[in-house]
This record gives sequence, structure tokens and C-alpha cells, in this order.
Amino acid sequence: MKKLFVILLAGSLAVVSCREKEPPFVTTDKGPVQTITCDASALMGDRFNFSVDLKDQIALSTLKVELLFDESVVASKTIRTKEEGTYEDYLEVPFYKNVPDGVATARFTSQNIQFGLTVEDKDVRVTRPDFAYLTLKAADGSEYRMEKKENYVYAVTGNFPAAVDAFIETAPYGTQNRTLTFGYDATGVALDGGKVIPFSNGVAGNYEISFNTKTWEASPFIKLEVNGVETVMAEKDVYTAVVNVKKGDVITITGYEPGFDDFTFDPDFITEDRKFAALEGLYKFSIRMADKWVIVDRMASSSALATLGTDGHGAVWIIGDSCFGKPAIFTASWNTSFAVCMAEVEDKVYQATLVGGFQIKTDNVNIKFFHQKGWGGEFKKENYASIDNAILDIPSDDGNIRLAEGVKLELGGIYRLVLDLTGGNSAAKFSCTKVGQQEVELPKMTVNGVELEGGPTDFSAEVDLTQGSTVALSNVDGLASYWIDPDFCSAAGKFLAVSGKYKVMLNTADKTIMARRVTASGGAPNLEEGGLYIQGWGVSGFKMTSQVGWPGAGGYQLAQVAPGKFQMTGKAVAETSAEIGGKFRYDYISAKYFFQDNWGGEASKGVTISGNAAELLKQGSDANFGLASNLEEGATYRLTVDFSECTISGNSITAGKETVQFDKL
Repeated sequence: MKKLFVILLAGSLAVVSCREKEPPFVTTDKGPVQTITCDASALMGDRFNFSVDLKDQIALSTLKVELLFDESVVASKTIRTKEEGTYEDYLEVPFYKNVPDGVATARFTSQNIQFGLTVEDKDVRVTRPDFAYLTLKAADGSEYRMEKKENYVYAVTGNFPAAVDAFIETAPYGTQNRTLTFGYDATGVALDGGKVIPFSNGVAGNYEISFNTKTWEASPFIKLEVNGVETVMAEKDVYTAVVNVKKGDVITITGYEPGFDDFTFDPDFITEDRKFAALEGLYKFSIRMADKWVIVDRMASSSALATLGTDGHGAVWIIGDSCFGKPAIFTASWNTSFAVCMAEVEDKVYQATLVGGFQIKTDNVNIKFFHQKGWGGEFKKENYASIDNAILDIPSDDGNIRLAEGVKLELGGIYRLVLDLTGGNSAAKFSCTKVGQQEVELPKMTVNGVELEGGPTDFSAEVDLTQGSTVALSNVDGLASYWIDPDFCSAAGKFLAVSGKYKVMLNTADKTIMARRVTASGGAPNLEEGGLYIQGWGVSGFKMTSQVGWPGAGGYQLAQVAPGKFQMTGKAVAETSAEIGGKFRYDYISAKYFFQDNWGGEASKGVTISGNAAELLKQGSDANFGLASNLEEGATYRLTVDFSECTISGNSITAGKETVQFDKL
């Protein structure tokens, strides 16, 4: 024990001895000698150039240069100075709004390794550039020169549409002959804003678009008010205001010169004479200029949507498949952002009115009532005390509302859905009644002589088609501008899929023509009958803003182009792209193909993936397909699933395994 103590003591003495040999910490109050050459003036958004010659008997450390507006540092740079000599560099002078011309301070601070500092300030006259002109760069590719009207104000007058989406770019200026670009962000017009500036005049015609390079004020923008409450622009062409209203109040919207006589006011909340029809409360009014619609949602506060309370008051929301919507049927399956708010028109009694073919499909309904605008509380079949199922029924325990057996809604028919909660949220009463009829005039279009039915925008007909034959469409206005699904039919009208019975679908709004194989009775075929369906995120039938998702029934059907061989061809696009023909998301896919139009038989695990882009596609342990790396945005790809080496029975593979090919065309 004594020996160990001696060793430890010796170690301690050694440490003390080492510490005593450390050099002392030396500082100095004398900094380097610096000789400064710099610009005496600079333009906002341009460079401030400087040169500093440094000398010192002590080794140098750093040179820090700062630009200050009213003692606030707006730009700085620190340079390592290993040896004496001249150091040249620059600072970027920021381009702020509402900052006047004036004298800024350039502060030069040099330091040596003994912390000696030398600080010197220089005055720099900073001015806002006087641009020769600006350029209005519209989203459609058009460009307009904006001339100077007065200090900082530039404008162009022309025959513009009601709304102009554009960026604004300055003329080249300054020491670098650079340009500045103004766009839009959450705060409004902003330098380098990532979105287009949504100019809006309300009506097309001859008007002026202007921009102030000092204040960043731009015009025109519509300024609307709902019952005296100013709206905010929630998105392009959509203006919202949250207003406290009582039943019977007159709803007045101002700020739009043509007025709102040709707008549709949500009839569940606002009567034809513009009186509020729902119970007193806080409501958000959304004025959709492009759709010429006024949508109403119940609110819990100025920013939070209302939900259904346990007392039966609040809000009930309709969420569903791509079969309904206000102001029109939407195309994204079970997308909660399109949920429809029902109006509480009487104590605990809610209603929603939808027009057949315009706001609810006539041949397919799949919706459900929810307690909130999103997933959570919902009405299942057990929550209903009574169901009037003459038109719409609730056949399953999940509570989904569907067409009654054998029923088809009338095009233009006005249907009112009523949910009565006076008996409690778990003893609901549901009914659907036809309360009116709109006159609808439709074009008489045909495919191979068979008249297309439906409308007002979705038309279809079931026809027998032969591979290699011509698909003849007649009385389709502007047919040459339509997008035709390239897997089923060529642009010249030659049918590419295998012979069989098909449902040809034409949409006059999106200007698309697609096809879907059907059985002799018009149903969805299984794999043996020629049906293969894809579901998931990052894939679409014709545009990415209508991703397929996971609807169960309603997947996108691949074209069978040869016995056992199915394909899907489309562009790689961004998630927010609305480009027609964009079928693959370039940066994310999570999808799977199924052997029937619903859950059941599905992609085999561990399939072989081949093709010139095979390194881009991978299959997970759940058999879902995803991307191993990003696709080339804008490029065209083809997914091929080949069952030619398989034995198929119904919706099952009894022998063999399919192969998958993914090619960049």
C-alpha cells in the first residue's frame, strides 16, 4: 500500500512539474497596421469592394470586414491572415425594401495572435439603383417591358387576362451587370420569392401592372370584403375572410367591379336572396374567382376549423372518393383537403346539397360523414338510428354512403343529404332527397358510332375494340388538342391494347381520352380476364395532382398490350405538377399493382426488375415498389409487368413469377 502511494505521489509531482513548464499566456494592446482602400459608394444589391494591406511584428490572425446600416450589421466576412500583405475581397450589399439612400459604415477589424486589435471605420454612400427598365415575365412565357413612371415606380399597360402570374426582373446594373428577380412568398412580393406574383384585375381587358422597387408594392390585386371584413389571398384566385354571422344576415361582398351576380353562393349556407341560412357562428367565406363560387366553412376560431361537439353542435364534414365535391367533383381519392362542410341549418340538423354530374357522380358514390376535416371521429353504421335508403344507402359497417342498389342519380338532379343528430351523435338519422333539377345541354359525341353518355365534363361509352383498328371519335370540339393515353391508343387513333370490350372515357375539362378494359357485363376484370391495377402514392392515371392513392377499388388500370403483358407510360414530374401525361413522381414512389380492382391478389415479392432504368426502381419487403434514386424530371418512362411465364387463375398466380421492367424511353 505504501509503495502504491509513492507511485501516485510521484505521478502527481510529475504533472505539477509539467504544468510549471507551460509558456505564459501573452497578450498585447497593439494591433496590426492596416492600410485600407475601398469603394466610397455602392449600390444596393451590388458589391462593395475593398483592399487591406496588413503589417505587424506579431504574427497575424484575422481580418473582419462588416457593413453596418445604422449600427446594424447587414453583411460581414472574416478572412484568415497568415502573413503580411494585401488582402482583397468584397461584401454583397443587401437590397432591402423601404431602406432610404444614405451613408453606411464599413468597419475593418484586424487582429494578431496576441489578440491585438486595430479597428477603423470608412463611410460608404449606399444608394438604391435607378433601373433603366423592368421586365414582367409571365408564367406563359410572355414578356413585357415595364418603363419608369416616377422614382422607383415602373409599369406596363396592356390587354391582359383577368389574372397574370409573373415574376419581375430588373434590367442589368452595377459592377457585375447583374439582375434581380422578384417573386412571391408568404409575406407577399419578395426578392427571390419562389412563386409567381399573382396579379389580378378581376376582369380581362386593358389595364396597368406596376411595381415599386423601393416599397416592393405591386398592383393590381383584388381587395375584397365580406360584410366589411377584408379578405386575404389564401391561394391563387381564392380570397378568404372569417366573419361572425347570424341566421338571416344579408351577405355582402364588395371590391370586385363586375359584381357577383354570376357567382354561385353555397346554397346550404346562403339563400338566393343572399341571406345566411345556417345557425349563428364564426364562418370562413372562400371566394373562388376562377370557379365563380363562394364556399363556406364553419370555424371554431379565426384560424381553426370547427369540429362536431359531443352535444351535436359544431360541424360535420363529408370526405370521400373522387366522386363528389364543391364547387365541383375532385379527382384525388379520399383527399381530406377537399372535405365538404355541412351546414347546421337547424339545431343539430346538418345538410349538404349536391348536383348530379357536377358535384356528385351519377353512377358511383362512396362518401362518409366525419367529425372533423380530417381523419378521426366518424359515423359508422352503428351510429345510425335510421337510414332512408331510397337513393343513398349505408350498406356496410364502415359507414360509407353509396348509391342504393339499382339507383343512378340524374344528371342535373339536385340532391340534399340531411344528417339529423337531435337524438344524439350515436343515434343519427340520415336521408337523401331529390329537391330540384337543373337543365343540362350536352354535346352528342360518339366513339365508333356509340354515343358517349354522362356529363357535364365526364363522358363514357362501352365499345368493342380491336387491336390495330382505328378509334373514331366524332363531334368532339377541339379533338386535336386532347391528350390520349399513349398505352391504349396512338395520337393517330390506332388502338394499341389487346382486343376486347372497353370503357372509353372522355373528359372535356382536362381534355383527356382514356380507356379501361371491362367484362361483358361492364365490370372490372381480374388478372385472368385482362385487368391489372396500380395503387399508391407517386403514380397517377394522367396528372400528378390526381395521384391514385390507396382507394382499394379505383386503382389505375394498366393497358394489356399483348397476352400476359401490361404497361403504363408517362412523364416523371413533381408532386405538385398538373401536367397532363405526368404519371410518375420523379422523386418519390410507393406503389403496388393488384390482380383485381380492389384488395386481394397483388404483386409477388422478389420479382426481377430489368430495363435500362432498373437501377432506379426497387421493391420493398412489403412488395411495394419505390425509387432507388430520382428519375429525370420531364423524361418519359414505361413500366411493364410481364406474366407470360406464369400460370394464372382468376386473380392468382398458381405457378411462376412475373417480371417487371422499367425503361426510360
